[in-house]
Amino acid sequence: MKNFLSPFDADETLKLAIHASEHGDAHSAIRYLTELLNIQPDHGAACYFLAMQYAEIGLFERAITTLQHAVEINPTFDIAQFQLGLLYLQTQQTLEAEQIFSGLSLSSHDPALTAFSLGYLALFKEKIPNAIHHFQEGIAVCSNDALSNDIKRVIAQVENAAQNSPIPNSNNQDIAHSTHFTETQTEQANTPNEHKTLTGFLGAYLDTIDEDNGPH
Repeated sequence: MKNFLSPFDADETLKLAIHASEHGDAHSAIRYLTELLNIQPDHGAACYFLAMQYAEIGLFERAITTLQHAVEINPTFDIAQFQLGLLYLQTQQTLEAEQIFSGLSLSSHDPALTAFSLGYLALFKEKIPNAIHHFQEGIAVCSNDALSNDIKRVIAQVENAAQNSPIPNSNNQDIAHSTHFTETQTEQANTPNEHKTLTGFLGAYLDTIDEDNGPH
């Protein structure tokens, strides 16, 4: 009977958070993730997941702070950096977003994220054909359909903005919103290991989380 009453370990708590998120219960997911991070503050997957939950309910500054911590835990956590760049766009912090995408364009191990970052950098400079070219390059090598579809929507929005406004990057917040923190098969946050698929947060996107703390 003692085993049945023992506290949940980190992996079990993460599963509970995922289950809550899949069933639309962001508040319970946040509670589970906060409990986990109070015990293991450097749990990369929980930190990343918590930031996504905050973003979903509109707590963007909290999401930014939490994603910043995820990147501090693992500076090569490319998808966390990309999501952070989108959050900066969402909150109209364009200079910060540009800094994030500039770094990713040089250092990302994911060719799709490299291309998408170059697309946003071109967009900031109002180089619409270049931006669309980079976005399309990223789509061609992106293994995640949800992310590809979101970038296609970005392209459509950019083209529409270019037709209706001489300053296409004046709608950065709208363009960021159309990508709205997509979940992809991500760089691993900590160590290589087996992974398992989950769904739920921020739409119907798929992500994988490593058993030892990291998205992969």
